[in-house]
Amino acid sequence: MDSLHKTKKQVKWEILETKELLHIDSRLTVSVQKVRLPNGRVVEDYYQVVYPESVIIAAVTRDNKVVMSRQYLHGFGDTSIVLPAGTVAKSETSLETAKRELMEETGYISQEWQALTELYSHVNYKGSKISFFLAKNAVKAAEPASGDLEEMEIVLLHESEIINAIKNKNIISIGTITALSLAKIYFQGENYHAK
Repeated sequence: MDSLHKTKKQVKWEILETKELLHIDSRLTVSVQKVRLPNGRVVEDYYQVVYPESVIIAAVTRDNKVVMSRQYLHGFGDTSIVLPAGTVAKSETSLETAKRELMEETGYISQEWQALTELYSHVNYKGSKISFFLAKNAVKAAEPASGDLEEMEIVLLHESEIINAIKNKNIISIGTITALSLAKIYFQGENYHAK
């Protein structure tokens, strides 16, 4: 029997009450729920933290370099190397957002897009849905024009440089490392099927 199959019936928790504690436009909502567990126990303070849906893009050039940026990240309080990313606008699909963010943040475009997967940033407290994309054969089409608070330097890194940057803590974002890992798995699978 496959160990991933459910062995017991999964029962959802019953939400008895929700109270919104904080709401900042489309950036963040914090609420507290009163929930009843399947065994009847009531939890008075189960917190939910919701961020908007976002995308992260691993864009790879024709010569197998990954398009990244070096920038100051205020939440981290230091400079790091990250992949292009952004929040999905209400009027856009996640793919449309990925294409827009790649162009705005790096000046690169691609005609070959692959959705890698959708993951959730924090499954216990809700978090947000993050869609990961691979943009193959990316080419520079313009100068970056993100218009955000970001001052960034575009860097093109080979796989060995990325590994060294992770080891040296120059890449610290779990989202960036996840996207790079997913892209690597995709390319390994592509090479496997090509044999």
